[in-house]
Amino acid sequence: MRAAAVGVFVVGLLMLWTSGSWGQAERGPDLVVQEIAISPNNPKPGDSVTVAVTVANVGNEDAGNFFVCVSISLMSDAVASVLELPLNELVLARETVRRLDRNGRATVRITWTVVELPLIKFRASVDCLFNQVRETNEENNRFEQALLIDEQHIHQWWLAQIEARKAHEISLGSPEIVVAVIDSGVDWQHPELSENIWANPKEIPNNGRDDDNNGFVDDIRGWDFVDNDNDSMAGSATNFHGTAVAGIIANKADNIGLTGVAPKVKIMDVRAFDARGRATTDNIVKALEYAVRNGARIVNMSFGAVGCFEPPGGMREAVRRAVERGAILVAAAGNFGEVVSGCVAYPAAYPGVISVGATGTDGAVVPYSQGGPTLTVVAPGGDISYEKFLELAAKIENFEQFLPLIKTSILAPYSYGSYGPFFGTSAAAPHVSGVVALMLSVNSKLSRDQILQVFRETSTDKGPRGRDNRYGFGVVNAAKAVARAKELSQP
Repeated sequence: MRAAAVGVFVVGLLMLWTSGSWGQAERGPDLVVQEIAISPNNPKPGDSVTVAVTVANVGNEDAGNFFVCVSISLMSDAVASVLELPLNELVLARETVRRLDRNGRATVRITWTVVELPLIKFRASVDCLFNQVRETNEENNRFEQALLIDEQHIHQWWLAQIEARKAHEISLGSPEIVVAVIDSGVDWQHPELSENIWANPKEIPNNGRDDDNNGFVDDIRGWDFVDNDNDSMAGSATNFHGTAVAGIIANKADNIGLTGVAPKVKIMDVRAFDARGRATTDNIVKALEYAVRNGARIVNMSFGAVGCFEPPGGMREAVRRAVERGAILVAAAGNFGEVVSGCVAYPAAYPGVISVGATGTDGAVVPYSQGGPTLTVVAPGGDISYEKFLELAAKIENFEQFLPLIKTSILAPYSYGSYGPFFGTSAAAPHVSGVVALMLSVNSKLSRDQILQVFRETSTDKGPRGRDNRYGFGVVNAAKAVARAKELSQP
């Protein structure tokens, strides 16, 4: 027995010898970020804070001369990769650590002025930039810490421009009103939206059956016509576009983050666009028919064909059927007003659709907003177009370059729990969808023609007297529109 035990021991030693480790851990430094501390606590925009990043060498050899990078993350790496944007990591500072002994710690501090974002995600990376240190583990070099800014410190100029807060004194919206968002998918898990996502009342979740016999299995929140499944968050990275649109309509009113125009209505997630913002006419038609057949009173369409050209296919007929069934269709007028004059984009140009142009931070219609004889109203869209935002964002290298975009934008939720800027008539349309949702919340019997009449009576006329091709009936006024809708409900 003793000889056998010795034999096993010798074999064990030979195995250790061939592995080159002799039972010890692999030699070398291992750098990690242990903590990001932000002081003072509870800062507001404009305050100076100290961001202290503590790094440690948990390996068994010393490390010398490496960088610590401090950045801000705006969106998930997956979404940023699909969009080919660097917005998931905007550098604030790069600091050098000359030497860090094994089992040693070092703290890097930077000073930063807080900006108006509801949630700021600080990300620290050790041995960043040139990857100068050969480590035993290269996968543990990053750490993230969120800083929540109280909503009272976020100037939501877009809500002020349409007097949404005054409208909220009348109604925050009814959960009985369902707004379908035909877009690139909605992050239904986002804290701003999770409580305001439509639940199909006739479908038993996740039982693998089409309980309501509508042709879609387990469509509990809507349907993804891109991946042909019941979850726009599964299978492909969700573009932030649809989440931002949904948030403008229905962000929760909980004094955290942001507030939507109609913060208690329900959002039906109907995905027709892929992560790069591409869609087929067939998928849009299917999405529109699904939304109307499954109870959406309002359908938001923050998309449009380029120029004045009607897209081929069955969209016109699908719009006609939806209008006949009583659905209120709201669509973006288009972002090419500087090169296209006298028309709005399709589907906004179709008969029966409420077409929405964009205003900037000063309340005036912005040059990129398309207009024409079919324009209905205008609403906040920010100072540059969505397309211009993507063009500029692709060239941004640090947060200082990004700051001007924040100041002229509408802030909105992004996929996977974050926030960022949003622009264009894509942002203007959901403001109007939200106002319509508030109107229907206080008077569910309003027809499309009555809604249009309320807009005629209550919108702020800023162009030539009466309706015009740049402003339509004017800048939508939520407070006046909701008050008038409530008056119409009285016998």
